[in-house]
Amino acid sequence: MTTQLQPGDAVYFLGIGGTGMASVAGLAQEAGFKVSGSDANLYPPMSTMLEELGIHVHTPYAPENLTKANPKLVVVANALSRGHVELEALLSSATPYTSFPAFLGDHFLHKRASVVVAGTHGKTTTTSIMACICKDLGWDPGYLIGGIPRDLPRSFSLGTGKIFAIEGDEYDTAFFDKDSKFLHYRPQYVILNNIEFDHADIFKDLAAIEAQFTRLLGLVPDPKKIIANIDDPGVASLLDRLQMTQKVTTVATLGKNTNAKVKLLKLDPPAPGKGDLWTLTVQTADGQKREVRTQLAGPHNAANICQVLACLDLIQAAGDAPRVEFAQIAQAVERFSGVKRRLDRLASVRDIDVFEDFAHHPTAVKAVLESMRTLYPGRRLIVAFEPKNATSRRNVFVKEFARSLSVADRVFIGACPVDQRIPPDQRMNTAEMAQLIGERAQAFGDNEELLNSLVAQAKPNDAIIFMSSSSFSGIQYRLGERLSHPNV
Repeated sequence: MTTQLQPGDAVYFLGIGGTGMASVAGLAQEAGFKVSGSDANLYPPMSTMLEELGIHVHTPYAPENLTKANPKLVVVANALSRGHVELEALLSSATPYTSFPAFLGDHFLHKRASVVVAGTHGKTTTTSIMACICKDLGWDPGYLIGGIPRDLPRSFSLGTGKIFAIEGDEYDTAFFDKDSKFLHYRPQYVILNNIEFDHADIFKDLAAIEAQFTRLLGLVPDPKKIIANIDDPGVASLLDRLQMTQKVTTVATLGKNTNAKVKLLKLDPPAPGKGDLWTLTVQTADGQKREVRTQLAGPHNAANICQVLACLDLIQAAGDAPRVEFAQIAQAVERFSGVKRRLDRLASVRDIDVFEDFAHHPTAVKAVLESMRTLYPGRRLIVAFEPKNATSRRNVFVKEFARSLSVADRVFIGACPVDQRIPPDQRMNTAEMAQLIGERAQAFGDNEELLNSLVAQAKPNDAIIFMSSSSFSGIQYRLGERLSHPNV
């Protein structure tokens, strides 16, 4: 049963420091609820954001935190499980509780035209493109994004328009709800970017993931409002089995499927010495050929943009936003400057450029490195990769990571933390990964050693990119200074 709330009611976020939880807490405050929460440790950027919002955070966890807050509803983070001291105090009380995905669906999305962006990769960037374009067009969308778009003040907003763009994560919801988060998001539109195996800590195999995506598609009232990347093998296979290919809005993001309703016809990288804009030639749903320019690099970002274009057309046709000229949309796409930690340039020292990117799945790693090859064709490409998330700490993708990282000229593999919950025979062996790549690769047991080796081996005309879903011990932010003073 959904707990009915009124503005001014106290809502408490148990485990508020996570990216999703902190952002939803911000939405709750924006909606007029009295918001507080607790966590063990807080780190930027979420700690900074919560402080700026004036949201009080109790730390460390303790049963008396709940007593002090006296909430009408508690929102529980999916990172928490039975045995947690404050969670157990909640369960022993009569206070209602829920998950943040269910809280979103029940209190924010039920009256909106929810655009759920789903898929193994590209969710954050695609959701950011959608939100930024809708805002640029004056539609004042709501949005919730699992990253930090450069063109928005924060990763969340209630907005006043009908559209609500939300990143649809397939990860599980909470200790009491093992279904995917996106099943709570009341989808009116779904952008289905790609489907591959991931999240090896909770999904047994690809079929288990496909089952969750199947349920998501079944929630969309009008199948035509499913925008599907038909050039992705995983998406094409699932739609074929569900006999939905002819019912959805198909997008050929690589220009392969000639029967798609929207097609990428051509992708041109920036001409040398003529700026940094990529040019997409797209056949839109009305059969017109149109050009769109973007600051975002590579075919994977072109795919994201094509699907957003298809979705925007459907939104206008359904009357969920005012009609605009395509030229306005194209201008908004060109203005979009991306998401932090997506091919961010961190430093340029001694003709050595240093970047970082969030990519942590083999397919995404390969796509980003290939884009780097296109952007810097004459440079030695060096990648430093940290296997840190729940899947990359396992050996399930060791061969795939080796193949993807082999796009680079030199590969530095960072320390992989030992997770005692993973059986020894299933743990990632970074030395094995380096051996599969060959003599171009080296595995390090300590990230400081990796940094020292990079400083010693870097030379002018190198392009160095750090890839991690975590912090990489912050060494990527120190490399520029070390390169400036290599003997210090």
